[in-house]
Amino acid sequence: MVGSALFISLDANDVVYQDSGPFVSGPGPLVPAKSTGNPPIQPGSSIYLQGYSDGAQTRWLQRTLEEARRSPFIDWIVVQMHQSIASSSLGNGSDLALRAEWAPLLDEYEVDLVVNGHDHDYERSFPTRGYDSDVGWEASSGATVQTMRPHPVTTVDSRTFDTSKGTVHLVLGGGGTSDDTDTYLEDDKDGLPEAQIFTRRNAPEPSSTPGEYYRPYADALEDAVWSAKRNPATGYGIGVFDVDPGRYPGDQTSIKYRYYQALGADPTNPATGQKGAPNPDYTLFETVTFHRPRSDRRR
Repeated sequence: MVGSALFISLDANDVVYQDSGPFVSGPGPLVPAKSTGNPPIQPGSSIYLQGYSDGAQTRWLQRTLEEARRSPFIDWIVVQMHQSIASSSLGNGSDLALRAEWAPLLDEYEVDLVVNGHDHDYERSFPTRGYDSDVGWEASSGATVQTMRPHPVTTVDSRTFDTSKGTVHLVLGGGGTSDDTDTYLEDDKDGLPEAQIFTRRNAPEPSSTPGEYYRPYADALEDAVWSAKRNPATGYGIGVFDVDPGRYPGDQTSIKYRYYQALGADPTNPATGQKGAPNPDYTLFETVTFHRPRSDRRR
């Protein structure tokens, strides 16, 4: 906890459908300690961690959020985890298991911000609350599939949002990318941002060692109506958050959020097509203000 802001860090590997364990890139296998009795993990495979806490982490999260929202000393709740509920990046995208398991808790206890990495780029959502049902489609067949698409409480990018009305998701993968560009999906029918979603658990390949899984692509798509801002120009950037606690009990408290980008730092500069280079000069990409009533109004 810092001032009136509570930070909650979660291990999303416990929940996500996409591969959620160590990924072995090779060239040789990963050999567990002999004492484990486990066989070597071959290159190109993963081992699932999904469900390792047997629900303990989710129960802890609910208790923690409930206590935080009862407290007159906590205004802001910021949840951080690696994988994403709301990302339209072509790198990984979103995960239905997170939406089903944790998003209802984020809604119920008015979590203000969710901060993710996993995708090496930048994206900001509109405030979301609840979900739109059966609006996704299977990537292979086009059949309707349930993606529990986060429902935006507004689609007007006013740059000022009341996060007591909806949670804002931030993909801050600004450490950069090994890809040449930072690529996002777009629906060619309606021009809307498009997101890919993992809606089912990875399946092992028939020839693999028991317990090993191979990384698939996401199996479903949706129009990402929740996506407010993306940055295809560079995978490098940093977010800065300044909290104004307000002046008196019950006053509004706010966060001034600024995202800075390092243009041209990618392996290939998307703007010029030339080889990129490290760039220590960060320029302002956007400024957004989040606000909510102070919790001590309940004292």
